[in-house]
Amino acid sequence: MADDSRPTDATLYDWLALDRIPRVGPLTMARLYDAFGSPGRAMQATAKEISHRAGLGEKLAETIAGFRPPEDEIRKDIEVLERLEVRVVTRWDSDYPPNLKEIYDPPALLFVRGRIILEDSRAVALVGSRNPTRYGLEMTEQITRGLARAGVTAVSGLARGIDTACHRAALNEGGRTIGVLGCGIDVLYPRENKPLVDEMIGSGAVVSEFRPGIPPLATNFYRRNRIVSGLVKGVVVVQATRNSGSLITAGHALDQNRDVFAVPGNVMDARSWGPHNLLKQGAGIVESADDVLASLFTQQPVKPQANLFDAEGDRDQELSDMAEQVLGSLDPDPVPIDLLCETLKMEVGKLSGTLLELELKGLVRQYPGKMFARILR
Repeated sequence: MADDSRPTDATLYDWLALDRIPRVGPLTMARLYDAFGSPGRAMQATAKEISHRAGLGEKLAETIAGFRPPEDEIRKDIEVLERLEVRVVTRWDSDYPPNLKEIYDPPALLFVRGRIILEDSRAVALVGSRNPTRYGLEMTEQITRGLARAGVTAVSGLARGIDTACHRAALNEGGRTIGVLGCGIDVLYPRENKPLVDEMIGSGAVVSEFRPGIPPLATNFYRRNRIVSGLVKGVVVVQATRNSGSLITAGHALDQNRDVFAVPGNVMDARSWGPHNLLKQGAGIVESADDVLASLFTQQPVKPQANLFDAEGDRDQELSDMAEQVLGSLDPDPVPIDLLCETLKMEVGKLSGTLLELELKGLVRQYPGKMFARILR
């Protein structure tokens, strides 16, 4: 992919400013960009123009129109990005990863250290336990080496355990690898992976959708995981307990119409629960890289659905007055239920019942952490 689409300083400033506005996430940013053609023009518009042209609620439109960017903070972020030679690729740039562009909610901004090239579209993710057994590590290394020899890019989340083993094995085999962070692109997490990150920048990339300085909060990893699965054609799960984040990545993969694979393990080991449960649900069994290669790259891949979560139901179906009020307060990007309670001056019990009504009608989607978003039309 070409390296000629890095935003100018002024445009980058506008993107970083837009990214700071409360309740503005990738879907809202996309609506604003599509409506106004640039982040700067979107923020210069009136609330009425924003609401009318971007189809956003009045309160969110007023928040965007009234936002005053913290200039000093944004300038510091730009300095960090320049010092680390970070490229900021927007969803509308020609060198945005094509696989990622196909998912329901691709990041509007992708901070990139290193290079993502066209060949990285042939990619597979390996994810799993942060506390793997020797068997789990050996299987990860064996599968990754086989993928690297076949010219397939290995993708993972740069966490301890299986993720680190995946990245390291790809590099040792002379292959390419991409790591996805759940924090700012300048934040090292875990810290011991700094030498690995430095090496990956020369043979692949480290990416994040979070601007500089954002810490590795638990809620960020749900968003990180959708990027891991969005960058690839398939996801392989190696050792995952019942509550493992790797299963969230597998769930994202299924939602994104990616293939999901699992490595079987010892039935007496709790870390085998995740892969075995996936196998029961129809995931492909993986004993070597050949199983993945034969499934993904010897036949025409299925084009991922661009908007899997569009509901079948009609928006014009009858709603209660309370449901209309709640729906009007929701944004395309997830909002926590406690903030909705405060905004609507509504008891959590009544609000939960109304949100359930809207979910059943296909108008609202719930995210982990009791967060809710309006489904785009």
